[in-house]
Amino acid sequence: MLKQLAFASVLFAASPALAEVPLSGTFTAGTACPAFQSINRQTNPGGVALSPGDSYELVAANNTPATHLRLIIPGAEPARRWVEINCGTTDIALPAADKTSSPQQAYRGTQYVLAVNWQPAFCETASRTIECRNQRENSFEATHFTLHGLWPQPRSNEYCGVPERDIWASRDGRWRDLPLLDLTIAQRRDLDEVMPGSQSGLDRHEWTKHGTCYGTNQREYFADSLDLMLALNTSQVAELFARNIGKRITLAQVRDAFDSSFGAGSGERIAMRCVRDGNRTLITELQINLTGEITGPDDFGALMLAANPTDSDCRSGQVDAVGLQ
Repeated sequence: MLKQLAFASVLFAASPALAEVPLSGTFTAGTACPAFQSINRQTNPGGVALSPGDSYELVAANNTPATHLRLIIPGAEPARRWVEINCGTTDIALPAADKTSSPQQAYRGTQYVLAVNWQPAFCETASRTIECRNQRENSFEATHFTLHGLWPQPRSNEYCGVPERDIWASRDGRWRDLPLLDLTIAQRRDLDEVMPGSQSGLDRHEWTKHGTCYGTNQREYFADSLDLMLALNTSQVAELFARNIGKRITLAQVRDAFDSSFGAGSGERIAMRCVRDGNRTLITELQINLTGEITGPDDFGALMLAANPTDSDCRSGQVDAVGLQ
């Protein structure tokens, strides 16, 4: 189950984007150092530690000069972890700081869009789906954002290397005909909670259409998506929506909540989508611009600030309550 934290006690501060440096070589552990998923938050799923004397594949340094190195730890979940540079030795020379040049951003523009639903409002437009028929007042989606998808940009970047039969199944809405995903038991549990649409095969559709262009396997794609959802659902943005169920809020309020949680200017990277439902205007989705490598929940602010600002069609709307109106 996704880690549940009190909204009022958790704020994710924006931090500078890591100038990650790809490396190819071997790291030999000297001590039993912890292997972190996130450097800033020092999260370590599974309590993984290095085994002194063992060698690991080296994939990146966190900066130039480096303080941490990214390794592949066999058997860990996720396998890519950060360790302090003094925990062992490498068989290659590590990059030194170049004082004559300034850092360059590796990707300019918006690299990904994270699309998240306010599920009760979405269900007003898709009432026949199994996940919308199964809504409950005490369910996760009653008070949290749900995952629509993580979309590599530009939007034309879709269906990478996908067989023709799967492309047509995805486009025709025959999502349950798509291949099953290769996820861990924990990922399957977490994804089913934060993506109710997986009951209709949305997870398979999102992987087929967008995840195949992400450049990783299924487990890493959804691990990154889950990290982003954790950051969002434990922020002032989720708190704003949860405390205003049944009320109208503005785009300005939503953007202010992003700025408070993830750094000034992050709110300019989100667009709000709304639909008309009788005499109501409902907020159905947020689309969030991101750029950079996703290594954990605490990256969220830096990822937004590295992306381009965006416009929004919807300026205000109601936060719908769970249950069909």
